[in-house]
Amino acid sequence: MENEVPPDNLKDLWQNQNVEPIVMSLEELRRKAAEFQKRIRHRNLREYVASGVVLVAFSYYLWRFPAMRLACSLILAGTLYVMYQLHTKGAAKVVPESLALDTCLAFHQRELERQRDLSRDIWKWYLLPFVPGLIAFVAAMLQSTGWIRGLLSILFCAAVFYFGWRLNKRAADKLQRQIDELNLQSRRPE
Repeated sequence: MENEVPPDNLKDLWQNQNVEPIVMSLEELRRKAAEFQKRIRHRNLREYVASGVVLVAFSYYLWRFPAMRLACSLILAGTLYVMYQLHTKGAAKVVPESLALDTCLAFHQRELERQRDLSRDIWKWYLLPFVPGLIAFVAAMLQSTGWIRGLLSILFCAAVFYFGWRLNKRAADKLQRQIDELNLQSRRPE
């Protein structure tokens, strides 16, 4: 038949087709932005509670186990640094009520990008601050309890770091997809 497209060109045809962007209303955009900010506030609250538990536990260890004072102090310092970074760089910013659709769209996109970048940089601001304390902690364990517990501690820390990195990588990828959707929205026909 003359009108049939050869099968090897179907993929090119599909990928190069014109796509009509989805037009989002200002109310829908505000609702999505509010949901996103709520998720960020809940994430930060969970992190603050977890940090509080770490602060209490390692303050107790600092007092109770004199041989681990350096390790506990470094972990406490790392925890305070992470809390500060989360507060300054990861806080939820509310969309101002007075913004028009395009400005609201740009604001929300910047917020998505900021949180995406924060998730991508987890090694720098979240995991790395704990490394000195964990090294000192494992070294103290190696001295006092032996190699087996020390190696188990290293494996446990590595697993927690890997899991945290993978979780944040997945979150960053999800945020990037939302940003891509908003980019389609911003290129909508007027």
